[in-house]
Amino acid sequence: MLSSRHLCPILTAIFLSACSLPVSVGADCAWARPIKFSQTTKAWLAERSPWPEGARADLEKVARHNDKHRVFCG
Repeated sequence: MLSSRHLCPILTAIFLSACSLPVSVGADCAWARPIKFSQTTKAWLAERSPWPEGARADLEKVARHNDKHRVFCG
């Protein structure tokens, strides 16, 4: 049985090896798609003033997601 003193470096090496595996951007982007609103949703948002609580924060999250998708996935 290995002691924790010997096991820790082994686990660290396994973790670092796993994290350094090559990553395919194409494969990573396969699950992500930009979020697009329908015309109905856009009209609903345009008619609301002020927006319901939390709506602006949610729309900012969607915008950040779409920006990241554009930068990393093309």
